[in-house]
Amino acid sequence: MACVDTIVTENLDYCVDLETVAGISPTEIYCARVSDFETIVALPALNVATTLEEAGTIAGPHTFPAGKGFFKIGILSETGLVENANEGEKGSKSNRNSFSGTMPGTSATVAGFIRKYQNQPMIFLVSQVDGVIKQIGSKASPAFLSEASGSSGQKIGDVNGTPIKFEAVNVCPPPTYTGAITEFTPA
Repeated sequence: MACVDTIVTENLDYCVDLETVAGISPTEIYCARVSDFETIVALPALNVATTLEEAGTIAGPHTFPAGKGFFKIGILSETGLVENANEGEKGSKSNRNSFSGTMPGTSATVAGFIRKYQNQPMIFLVSQVDGVIKQIGSKASPAFLSEASGSSGQKIGDVNGTPIKFEAVNVCPPPTYTGAITEFTPA
């Protein structure tokens, strides 16, 4: 078997004018159950991508049947985080990608969200403060709820909220999603 390297070798220079603002938007977090999609676009195969950027980008768009789409969730400001950890043995490496944030309060709606989606295979599109959208989960390896631990707070000034975390395994750190986002519109 002959291996084909289609990705052009590139320098990964750092530019001091590049703005690398930390954080994610507390209001631009989209999610959907895998079963709600009509099509889910995957990362290009390594022997198809021609640049490093292309190898880490899902061009989309993901599509939905009529009446379906991504729905939004909100989190408390400065509690959201997209993370990844490279794991595994040489030759079998993968990445554990996650989105976490604190949902406001411990209401029946928050409890209902956790109840409904805690065992559902999901895909998240998370907007970073710099405008880049990261995808957590895929058709082959969806995101699942791995943590949820709400608290009413004990005293004035404590956080009244429910920290959540969804995790998925992928071949790379969270890819950038550049396709259109179809939002669910309530009837």
